[in-house]
Amino acid sequence: MSVEEQSRVARLKVLEDLLKKEVICRQSTLVTRLNAQGFEATQSSVSRDLASLGVLKQAGRYVLPSKMKGFAGIVSIVSAGPYMLVARTPVGAAQMVAYRIDEAEFEGIAGTVAGDDTIFIALRGAEYQKAIMEALQEED
Repeated sequence: MSVEEQSRVARLKVLEDLLKKEVICRQSTLVTRLNAQGFEATQSSVSRDLASLGVLKQAGRYVLPSKMKGFAGIVSIVSAGPYMLVARTPVGAAQMVAYRIDEAEFEGIAGTVAGDDTIFIALRGAEYQKAIMEALQEED
């Protein structure tokens, strides 16, 4: 692993720790905290780091994905024809929920497209629709 990659991994670990221990509402706060710990950080690098960690902003604060269970971000899900599902999420949560759906590697899902509060879920076949709808609505 290169020195740059080692530094990035260490920075991500510190960022995770900060988000676990403190209520952080602004990226500028994270930049300041990381710089104080000897890391080179800018708003754009922190933004990329937050995205790579899957961090969401909920109720005005940054939240690690481990604080969210399963697909709990899905508010509703409906059929949009035999090969498509449309899921609604709270504003700003669709990309993270879509990422979790992609990571789950459901056999019947061809892919997802996420906006701000809506996810289109393309299915490989109509036979998968019911099972996937049920799986995505399960509470962990």
